[in-house]
Amino acid sequence: MGKIHDLYNTRVRPMVPAERLQLARLILDDLTRSENAVDVSDEWGDDDLAEVAAYSAQQADRSPEDRSADDARSQP
Repeated sequence: MGKIHDLYNTRVRPMVPAERLQLARLILDDLTRSENAVDVSDEWGDDDLAEVAAYSAQQADRSPEDRSADDARSQP
């Protein structure tokens, strides 16, 4: 997910709000036409639980200073 945050922070965030809205509309329109359904269920499968566990373990290994720095970078 870091790559997505980097892309957002370097390319999307600097755009004016009207351009960001246009980009969001393009992305959402593309998703609605997609043949692959987006899973919006509230149920957690084994893959979901494994991803959360892996992310949690990764975050637990990081120092509080690293997490604070990342949080500060992701704030508008």
